[in-house]
Amino acid sequence: MIAKLTLAGCLLVSGIGLVAPLAVAADGADTCVAAPANALPAQCQAPPIGDSSGVIPDAEAAIARALRLVGGHGYYQLCARLAANIWGRPRAGYISAAEQWRQMVAAGNAHVGDRRPPVGALVFWETGGPYGHVAVYVGNGRIVSNDIGDRVPGEGGVYLVPLELIESRWSATYLGWAPPIYSTT
Repeated sequence: MIAKLTLAGCLLVSGIGLVAPLAVAADGADTCVAAPANALPAQCQAPPIGDSSGVIPDAEAAIARALRLVGGHGYYQLCARLAANIWGRPRAGYISAAEQWRQMVAAGNAHVGDRRPPVGALVFWETGGPYGHVAVYVGNGRIVSNDIGDRVPGEGGVYLVPLELIESRWSATYLGWAPPIYSTT
């Protein structure tokens, strides 16, 4: 069954300038939506922290932010900014996800081809264009990503989806994962 989302009529602008629904109801095993100011709905369980090959410091807080952003909008083609916002940063500091991946590889921080990212890791794909794609791994085979479930071009929605959906829906090539390393400037 395809998940159907019902948005409440009111919108909320968060502290980082996002427009997000005040209330969202979700139906479907692959969709879990919570409003930024509300607790995670009872039917949505947060994934366990540290459930794979390592533990990234502060991942629990980042995952909580990620899950609060799910159901929001305003991230059309801004995957690197979404990932940075999840990690408490206003911007990524890279011109694209592809450039961020290249920097991670060059610095020896990339885990090329590794499909067992730790919770909180940045996961990267080659999309056939110059920009690539990055999302945040939240555990249990799921990521928080933008655009993947948009029904209207330019919507920039934020979704909790299976990691493999990026490959199957966009024909993207999984590159691997890297820790969330951002400039301090």
